[in-house]
Amino acid sequence: MSRTYVLDAPVFIYGVHVVGTMYTVPEVTRELTSSQATVVLQEFLKEGLKIEEPLKKAVDVVTEKAKSTGDHLKLSQADIDLLAKALEVSGTLVTDDYSVQNVAACLGIETQAIRQARIKRVLKWRRRCVGCGRLYETETICPVCGSEVRVKPVKR
Repeated sequence: MSRTYVLDAPVFIYGVHVVGTMYTVPEVTRELTSSQATVVLQEFLKEGLKIEEPLKKAVDVVTEKAKSTGDHLKLSQADIDLLAKALEVSGTLVTDDYSVQNVAACLGIETQAIRQARIKRVLKWRRRCVGCGRLYETETICPVCGSEVRVKPVKR
């Protein structure tokens, strides 16, 4: 029985060889801007790559988990769709994106890195003012002191 993989854009950008049942999502294909990546994508399609939207139910689960870790501040729609597809098909997610790996670990989705090391531990993120230290949900400038609000990992 072959393994199932859900492929992120760097697989096509770097031309990484993958053997098994392969999926990606339409948002990832839209991220491919180089002609070389497009050629690699065409080769994967000949080898059986499926390009499918994830189920809404899976997107909702991923979105809620990403909010609980704070990764929703860093994830693109393509990232959320990839995670949802991996959850839906019980596949291994092939990605170098640390925020994607972080949410995948929280959802019990296996990941495989491409060119970078995998995450060492799961992180939670929050927005904190660099001036006064107050925490915010959406602000980028602190309404109290006027300093920048940055996304920082929660220290354990």
